[in-house]
Amino acid sequence: MSIFGPIIWLILQILNLFLIVLVVRVVMSWLFAFDVVNPRHPTALNVYDFVERLTEPVLRPLRRFIPPISGIDLSVLAAFLLVYVAQMYIGQLAYILP
Repeated sequence: MSIFGPIIWLILQILNLFLIVLVVRVVMSWLFAFDVVNPRHPTALNVYDFVERLTEPVLRPLRRFIPPISGIDLSVLAAFLLVYVAQMYIGQLAYILP
């Protein structure tokens, strides 16, 4: 393993956490949309606000290129795919770097 191994591992773990936060955002938005969870509940509102603050800086630029289609935000799917592809390339760096 290269000397960059721990740094690459840390980057991959951060990207994994970001993917989990994206999934939480999607699930919470569905729960709010179908009235399973009350969006006015303080805990649900705080969790969603936290998740939105983490993901919005990545999703906002993607929305310029991928507008919502019939009210469905496809920027989350694009972000998920981009992070997954970045994980694959970064994972390959561990084998390439000395």
